[in-house]
Amino acid sequence: MEKENDFIKKIQEKGIRHILFHTLPWKINEKLDMMISFIIKKIFLSKELQDIIIIESHNDFDSNGGAFYEYLIKHGYNKKYKIVWFLRNKCPRNLPLNVKGYQYSKPNIMKSYYYCVAKYIICGHQMIPSIRAGQKSYYTTHGAFSLKAFKGNVTIPDGISYIMTPSEHLNPILADGYMIDYPNNRMISIGFPLHDILYNQEPGDLMKIARRKYTKTILWMPTFRKSVSGRKDSSRVYSLGIPIVDSLKNYRKLNEELAKRNVLLVIKIHPMQEMEDVKITSLSNIKLLDGISVKKLGIDNYRLMKDMDALISDYSSSAYDYLHLNRPIAYTMDDAEDYKVGFLVENPKDYMAGTIIYNYEDLYSFIADVINDIDDYKEKREELSDKIWEFHDGKSCERLAKHMNI
Repeated sequence: MEKENDFIKKIQEKGIRHILFHTLPWKINEKLDMMISFIIKKIFLSKELQDIIIIESHNDFDSNGGAFYEYLIKHGYNKKYKIVWFLRNKCPRNLPLNVKGYQYSKPNIMKSYYYCVAKYIICGHQMIPSIRAGQKSYYTTHGAFSLKAFKGNVTIPDGISYIMTPSEHLNPILADGYMIDYPNNRMISIGFPLHDILYNQEPGDLMKIARRKYTKTILWMPTFRKSVSGRKDSSRVYSLGIPIVDSLKNYRKLNEELAKRNVLLVIKIHPMQEMEDVKITSLSNIKLLDGISVKKLGIDNYRLMKDMDALISDYSSSAYDYLHLNRPIAYTMDDAEDYKVGFLVENPKDYMAGTIIYNYEDLYSFIADVINDIDDYKEKREELSDKIWEFHDGKSCERLAKHMNI
C-alpha cells in the first residue's frame, strides 16, 4: 500500500507523461544494466586488468575529467591506453583514436566489460568505485572547493581509491564533510586538472561571445538555488532568478550603466538551475549564458574565466578557482541567512577575499572599482590562495598521470 501511495504521489507531482517517458524507462534501464553487469562480472572479473582509463565528468568532456582527457590526448596517451568515457548524453561522433563512449545510465555489454577490466577510473560527478583488486579509482569532484556544506549529501564509497583535495590544510574539514576517517591515505593534494587551463597560454572562450573590444569584462556565476530536480538550497525567492538584481527596471539600468562605460557583463547560469525561474535575457552589454547556449557555443568555464577581468560569485567553487588568476572577486551574500544547505566552515567570511555584495548599490560599486582598477584585496587573495591550494603551476594533469603511474 505504501508503494502504491508513493507511485500515486509521483504521478500527482510529475504527471503521467513524466512517469511514462522518464521514470519507467530509467527504472527498466537500471534493472537491465544490473543484470548485464552481474553476468559480465561473473565472466570477466578474474580476467587480467587492461590498459584502459575510464573517465566521467559532470557534463561530459568538462571539468576535471575533461581537462585530464585533453592532456592525455595532447600527449599521445591514447596510443597505449584505451580511453572510455561514461557519458550522461549520447556519445559524439568522430572521437580520437582509441577513445570510446557509452551512456552511463544505459545498459551496454561493452560498458560493463570495460568497467571490469579497466586499470584506472577517473570520476567527478557519478561515483564509480573500483570493483576489484588492482584497479585505481580517483574522485576528482566537479568543483574543487566551495563553501557549500555537503555532509550527508556526498557519500564516498569504500571502493574509491583516492579523493583529490585542494590542500593539507583543508583535509580535516573535507574528511568531516565526507564522513570518512582522518587522517587517511585516500586524500591526495596533487592539484586539479581543470586549473591547468587557467595557466596555459591558449586562447580563451570570450571570443565566442564577444564581437568587439570592451574596456572591462566581468563574469557573474551564481550558484543554483533551485535545481532542475526540484532541490531547493535557499528559501529566498528571487523575482528574476538571480541574486541582488530584484527588478527588470534595475536590470535595464545596470545594462545602461555598463554600456556608458563599454563594459561587458557575462552572466552564466549554473547548469543545475531551474531555468523557469530565470526571467532575464541578454541585453546590449549583458550576455546571458545557460546550459543550452554554453553547449551550442562550446564554452568551457575555465577558458572563459581566463579572459575575464573580474568575477562575481557567491558560495560556489568558481570563486576559489578564480583565485589562481589573482584578479578581483566579489561575493553575493544577500541570501546567506536563507541558504538552507549551510556552509562548510563556521565563518565563511574567513574564506572570502573580495567585496561582499548585499544589494544593487554594492554590485554597482564593485563594477565601478573594476572599471577604475581599484583592487584592495590583492594581498588577501594571495594569502587565501596559498591557504586553499597546494599548487599554483598549471601542472596538475602531469602530477595525476605520475600518481597513476602511466
